[in-house]
Amino acid sequence: MLKAVRRLLFGGDPPAAPRAPVPPADVQAQLQAPARAAAEGRPDEAIRMLEALLQAHPDAGDAHLLLGTLQHQRGEMEEARDSYTLATHFAPQSWRAHYHLGLLDLEDGRAAHAARALEQALVHSGPNPRVHNALGAAYIKARAFEFAVEQFRLAIALDAGYAEARSNLGYVLFRELEEYTAGASYIEQALALEPERPATLLNWALVLQQRGRSHEALRVYDRLLDADPGFDEARLNRGLILLARGEFSRGWEDYEARKVLSPPGAAGARRRDEWDGSDLADSGIVLYGEQGLGDEIMFASCVPDILRTAGRCVIECNPKLTALFRRSFPQAIVRATGETDASAQAVQHRAEWRSAIGSVPRFLRKTASDFPAHPGYLRADPARVSYWTERLAALPGRRKVGISWRGGAPSTRGSLRSVPLEQWRGVLRLAGIDFVSLQYTDCSAEMAEVAAGSETRVHHWREALDDYDETAALVSALDLVISVQTAAVHLSGALGVATWALIPETPEWRYGEDGEAMRWYPSVTLVRKQRGEDWTHVLARVEQRLASARGDGGPRG
Repeated sequence: MLKAVRRLLFGGDPPAAPRAPVPPADVQAQLQAPARAAAEGRPDEAIRMLEALLQAHPDAGDAHLLLGTLQHQRGEMEEARDSYTLATHFAPQSWRAHYHLGLLDLEDGRAAHAARALEQALVHSGPNPRVHNALGAAYIKARAFEFAVEQFRLAIALDAGYAEARSNLGYVLFRELEEYTAGASYIEQALALEPERPATLLNWALVLQQRGRSHEALRVYDRLLDADPGFDEARLNRGLILLARGEFSRGWEDYEARKVLSPPGAAGARRRDEWDGSDLADSGIVLYGEQGLGDEIMFASCVPDILRTAGRCVIECNPKLTALFRRSFPQAIVRATGETDASAQAVQHRAEWRSAIGSVPRFLRKTASDFPAHPGYLRADPARVSYWTERLAALPGRRKVGISWRGGAPSTRGSLRSVPLEQWRGVLRLAGIDFVSLQYTDCSAEMAEVAAGSETRVHHWREALDDYDETAALVSALDLVISVQTAAVHLSGALGVATWALIPETPEWRYGEDGEAMRWYPSVTLVRKQRGEDWTHVLARVEQRLASARGDGGPRG
């Protein structure tokens, strides 16, 4: 562990007085033997020699660097970080020391630290395609996507045949910035340069999925997992395709890979207590939320099944959902994630099991027939539903329709999931219908533009959208919800409100690959955008369907 050496930078008692300095050339000569041992696959021997060398010469930066790389290879992350840090201290001009420290931080999820180390590496290395590429990866992790693009372009300018940089550039353009054509082109170029590189194949499979060629993407994922069963990104992506196809038993197993890539947590939980599908009679279980608001709502459809059998149940959820979940699941103790509650802690302490709520369907929704034909499992506040029913009744239209037209962010394919309000004009002009905004983002400018010079109006009550329990009451008072892929679909479907969901050609897995029905919510009808269509055609179908359902009049304004 070289504890005495590490105290030079990390505190503690000072090391013994150093020996007389040895000329750097002699230290470099002594490094040849451990370097040879490392190159010949004898890491233990190399480490022993390096530790002996560093006991005598603790300021040998290159020795710290080589030791760090060996520790890194063995998965000894903290030891490697110490060694790399010592290397940067004793050899501050060594770009490789900063570079390897940056790679370690990147692997360890410390994006900001990685970026700083890699920027320092560039100071000392000058233009270097490897460093630019690694720095681009750090910027992706830090969600500084434009900076990442710049670094990948610099790497390619320095090395036109650098397949990894082309693949990374393609990924950030395609996945994060939604520049699908340009991103796919770079990924294809990388594939031509290195056809067997796993990360490039993974990116190419994403392109195939976006193009509606999921069967080909599935073959790529199978191939990657045959070569490396521990390739969790490929496993999760394969699972999403299987779930979209309705192959639930296999799909849920692959879906568990998400917990390796983004580990969820639950207060007071112990890893050995993960629920394995065992009978919950007379047992306690803690269900904890994960991922987005819509996911928590959707997976909560399994809570009634749990409550029918479990002796005790604690639900940890997004704070926005606590009031709604408490009313809907009175047998459970519901608390916000991270909230301290004595009664919940008492039950949790006695709970034999815990489970991420997204893992519950693995045992309860193995086939399509396992999805219940429920009338809605969430319950809005009856008094607030009455309030909104009366307020809506005061409007002139006979039908009250909630709409949501923007969803997601670039990292969640926001452009594919959003339909500008301008394109809804035909729908909004239909007579006899009052339209209500369920858009929680600020879209006041869009609504004002659509309303200008016409009778078209979308009612928007901020107070109903700032509180999710109030939103549930408003939604429950509506006749219909029409929404793009947002949490509004999950909320209205979970409340049992009639819903038309506007779905792009390549929808999220939960909407399935085809059909109008959504297994999770019987009240939801899927209106799919066909390949080659634009949203104007989809909304024309919605307009026609609304007019037919209304049975009177034509457009107004």
